[in-house]
Amino acid sequence: MTTCPSVSKPVIAISGLGAVTPFGSGVNALWQALLRGNSAISDMDLFDLGGIACTRGGVIRDYTPPVGMASTPRASSFAAGACHEALAQARLLDDPAALAETALITASNFGDIDVGEPALIPPGQNGRQPAAGIHCAHASPADRLAETFGLGGLRIALSLSCASGASAAATAANLIAAGRAQRVLIVGYDALSRFSWSGLCSLRTMTREVVRPFDAARSGTIFSEGAAALVIERADLCAARGATALAWLRGWASGNNGHHMTAPAPRGAGSTAVMREALVCAGLPPEAVDHINMHGTGTKPNDSTETQAIQDLFGERAAAIPVTSVKGLLGHMLGAAGSVELIVSVLSLQQGVIPPTGNLTTPDPECALDVVTSPRNVALHCVLSNSAGFGDCNAAAVLTRDAPEPPCVAPGAAATVPVLITGLGVISALGADAEEHSAALQEGEPALFPLARFTVPEAAEPPLVGEAPDVDLDACGVAPKAYLDRASQLFLAACGMAFQTSGLDAATLSALNAGIMGGTAWGCQSTAELFFADFILKGPRLVKPFLFPHAYANTAVSLAAMEWALKGPHENVVTRATASGVALIEAFDLLRAGRTKVIAVCGADALSGVALNARATTDDPTPMGEAAAALVLEHADTAKARGARPLGQLLGCGLAPTADEALQAALTQAGQTPDALHAVYVNASARSAAARLLPGLSIEEPALLCGDVQGATSALHLVLALLARPTKPVLVLTAEPGACVALIASCAA
Repeated sequence: MTTCPSVSKPVIAISGLGAVTPFGSGVNALWQALLRGNSAISDMDLFDLGGIACTRGGVIRDYTPPVGMASTPRASSFAAGACHEALAQARLLDDPAALAETALITASNFGDIDVGEPALIPPGQNGRQPAAGIHCAHASPADRLAETFGLGGLRIALSLSCASGASAAATAANLIAAGRAQRVLIVGYDALSRFSWSGLCSLRTMTREVVRPFDAARSGTIFSEGAAALVIERADLCAARGATALAWLRGWASGNNGHHMTAPAPRGAGSTAVMREALVCAGLPPEAVDHINMHGTGTKPNDSTETQAIQDLFGERAAAIPVTSVKGLLGHMLGAAGSVELIVSVLSLQQGVIPPTGNLTTPDPECALDVVTSPRNVALHCVLSNSAGFGDCNAAAVLTRDAPEPPCVAPGAAATVPVLITGLGVISALGADAEEHSAALQEGEPALFPLARFTVPEAAEPPLVGEAPDVDLDACGVAPKAYLDRASQLFLAACGMAFQTSGLDAATLSALNAGIMGGTAWGCQSTAELFFADFILKGPRLVKPFLFPHAYANTAVSLAAMEWALKGPHENVVTRATASGVALIEAFDLLRAGRTKVIAVCGADALSGVALNARATTDDPTPMGEAAAALVLEHADTAKARGARPLGQLLGCGLAPTADEALQAALTQAGQTPDALHAVYVNASARSAAARLLPGLSIEEPALLCGDVQGATSALHLVLALLARPTKPVLVLTAEPGACVALIASCAA
């Protein structure tokens, strides 16, 4: 998991909170309703349920979005309302200069799927709107929010199922600790839709009654819509602006159970691990925790295993720590669950009150905890918030009322531990493995041909694409699976090849507590199309339960975590072009600081009708491609101890809103000058910047050979650069609106 010794991180403040929930707009509406014990659950009347047995949910009504967001999708408009309130409380709305330096991280299960659904309707069926596919990309809401509020910092979208909101806080803190951002607005959000409601109901996790966390008669959870936002920033900058620190983000962690797509691990092992690591990160012992805001879904397995996780971490003291779950009253807010629980944790610290867990009448002996059932006044100093989600995603955060001591080192001043590249795997239109890619690079012939694997009815003729060859998972060391989406096949194949070349197997990776980080623009869109086709053609009650969890954007990275027992740092970035680059940089920072030993990073995107139709609505003439590229990044001491032969070294990285800033940061960190570089690998959006900033340097644009591979771009370009066997360091420069990635790497002699 993501760990961070307290000596190497700055003091981080939370300075703004914002919420839009079924209780109404505003944090105060949320807080007062929880203290009163009100229920946010009502009849589900947003759409025709078509006979679905689950008929109640947390629906938002009578909501007025901020100015400029009235015509936006419901999910984005909820996010905008929460962001507006958080920015206002942090005294940022009237400070254009500060907004221009503020980064944005969005976190969601489904993004704007409520308006993207028409793109998933099968051809020939009423209501099909291929152009709506643009709303199936998580990057779209991030772009809209950044432009609405004038946020000029980094722009990143994440999707880690119901751990998304909490994971966003961990990613924000990682960026601040590494000196790559100074202030981050995070927002977890989701709206209820036909797609999500039918799928969630099919999994039989929803109750037809009420949510009863930790009750002997609990029978499931109920899902709600809404958004929760927090401003997270360096404490010195918060004070300099005259803003108030509402609480302090002392520790954070993310990880994976490596167990099952929907079932929790035995004894909640993944939750135990991230909670423990968050405390290590905070530099605090378990005894310091005064209260735990639990995930507490009200399902039989979750509440029991989360209880066991707390017992395993806190021992005999577990039964004496007051705990609560807001889901009993609020419902489960999907991608916003973790962020709304962070808000409630901040309010508990501020006001010394723990809100009640709703509907608990008969405590389950298996959940032997001090569950708060009426508002309890307690002098709180330290609160632990725990989150989890489908795909075995876990995240935890430690908040305190009192400020910690200043850090011993400046932000970003991590130890200069070499980060080695010890494994790589690749599959794209250029070939099925590294050897075929090396040969294709020497030939320099484009592998762009008319689409053959499936048809796009809206296209007059098959579009020109870079189509990858069939995947041989067995050759990549991947166990057979009953069903794998094309994107997941590519992802697992590339990871398998990377681990084979690195000499790492599942047992070794587990012993090293290795992590996995993914980058994708589209996730598993072809599965989403299959799932929703059943909804349209057969009805909501006859959708396939197995398909639904495999339609999440984090499916591929979670499957990899399960395949190789990758329980360490876990991330899934869903920006358009920079996704795998952002993941590589976060992994680099964690390794360089000595916070973990091994992280695999894989970028993958597959061709789908949704993605191709969305591309057709833009003016980008570049053919689309599909690919997966994986790299094993390893702490130099770990690689040496096991006798690994490195393929190269990642020397320095830059992550910034502009190419100029990203390039300068990477050069400085790598200790390089432009004239020392061999070549620069770019996507189309970075081409002009590379020509301007690096005159005379050879510019390579792989999309001309294999198509624009979207979220896999940065990872693919780094793999191709290493396969070219350069004698001098190479630069990878990937750009999109709001984010530019710069990676400098050298090839092993």
